[in-house]
Amino acid sequence: MLVNQKKLVTGLCLATLTLASAASYAGDREIGGYVDKAESRFVRNVWNFIKNFQGWQNIGSHRYKETQYYYNKPFVMDSSHQFYVDKMDLAYIAGHGSDYYIETDQSLGEGVDLRTVPAYGDLANNGDLEFMIIESCYTVTTAPEHADWWSPYSNMFQGLHQLVGFHTLSNSDNGIPNNYANKLKANGGVWQSWFDAVNEERYWIFNPTNDDGSPYPGLASAIMYTSTENDRLGAYAADPAGGTAGMKTWWQY
Repeated sequence: MLVNQKKLVTGLCLATLTLASAASYAGDREIGGYVDKAESRFVRNVWNFIKNFQGWQNIGSHRYKETQYYYNKPFVMDSSHQFYVDKMDLAYIAGHGSDYYIETDQSLGEGVDLRTVPAYGDLANNGDLEFMIIESCYTVTTAPEHADWWSPYSNMFQGLHQLVGFHTLSNSDNGIPNNYANKLKANGGVWQSWFDAVNEERYWIFNPTNDDGSPYPGLASAIMYTSTENDRLGAYAADPAGGTAGMKTWWQY
C-alpha cells in the first residue's frame, strides 16, 4: 500500500512504500544501447549516449564500456533478455512509447510491455541489469497517471535498481543523451542526473508546450527503491529484494 506521497518545491514529486538495505561493488560494467526501428532520431538518441562509453570509463570504483548497440526487438527485452538488456549493467533505450510500453519496430508494429517482461536483475534468471533508461513518451508511468503506480513494475524489478524515463510526451533529438552521459561519468546520481539533463534542455527553449500540456522536452520520471535512490555508476547499493516492498517513485510536474 502507499504509505506517503508529497510534493516538493523543487518541482518533483515523491511516493514511497517501505524500506530495504545497501552496499557497494567494484569491477567492470557493461552498457548497451537499443534503438526503435523507426525515425532516425532514435538512432541518434542512443548513439549520443553510448558514444561517451566507447572505451573504458573509470567512474568511482567501477569502469564502464558500451558493449552492445542494436536495433531493438521484443526478444532483446523478453525471451532472450539474459543475452541483451539483462546482460548489461545499464541499458539505454530510445523509441516511441505509451504507458508501460516501448516500441521496437514501427513498421512491424512490435514492442514490449513492461508489465509483462521477465524479471530483470541479479536475483532471477541469471540477470545483471541495474539501470534501465528509456527515452520515449509516457513509458515510465508513475503516480500522476495511476494511483497504484507500483504494482505494474513488480515483475520486472527483481534486482533492477532504477528505471528512468518520461511520464509525459517527450521531445528527443536534442542534447539530453550526451549531457546525461557526461553527468553519469562525473558520478552523478542515476535518476538525479536524468532529471537535471531534462531540466537543462528545457532552459534552452522558451516555454513551448507539448500537446498533452507538458513543457518541452517533457517531464521526467523514475522508479527505484529507498535503498537504491542514491545510486551512482561509481558506487551503488546491493541488489534490492525485488517486488514492490521499498519501491519509490520521483516525477517532475
